Amino acid sequence: MADLSNAPPEVSPIQDAATRRAASMLGMWIFLISLGMVFLTTVIAYLIIRSQLISTGEWQLDDPPGLPGLLYLSTGFLLAASLVFHAATNSLKHVTSASSTGRWMVCSCVLVIGFLITQTLAWIDLATNENLAFDSSLYAWLFYVLTGLHVAHVLVGIPPLVVTTRNALRGRYRDSAGEVCGLTYCVMYWHFLDAVWVLLFVVLLFGMGS
Repeated sequence: MADLSNAPPEVSPIQDAATRRAASMLGMWIFLISLGMVFLTTVIAYLIIRSQLISTGEWQLDDPPGLPGLLYLSTGFLLAASLVFHAATNSLKHVTSASSTGRWMVCSCVLVIGFLITQTLAWIDLATNENLAFDSSLYAWLFYVLTGLHVAHVLVGIPPLVVTTRNALRGRYRDSAGEVCGLTYCVMYWHFLDAVWVLLFVVLLFGMGS
């Protein structure tokens, strides 16, 4: 019988850093794909309901308000945030000081707050100036559901964004160039939300105005 007393101990996959990074990245992609299916299902349901209402003549309002102008501004905030997030991750490759990445992340926080403010003002404008309250019609209900679903995910993403920004300002990611780190996952999530918003914006742009 072979003597196993001197055999090297087996390395658990969990103890291997590369395996942990690969597994966590796979988990992140599965998470984003799952969220993507939620949004895609919601958009498909919106299009089906809209198509059915158009066929019965119940979709078009007497004076459809279209999209609030503030949504164009909020879209600009998110697109700018994506550029800033990209700059933050790119700064890890050329970082000269711990605060470089942190400053980009602070800018991203400001842009996200700008998005939430303009989104809220757009809702208020529709409800007060256009008399398009949540329960006023299915036309309005679908708009608030689509935008509200996205805002809910934005709110969920704020705590990780704040924590990641704090860590970046403290220089925690200084030695993370080329590696997977908390900043990577946070930026992936926000890029996903930005892409989803662009899709929702296009759907609403053509759906709510016709």
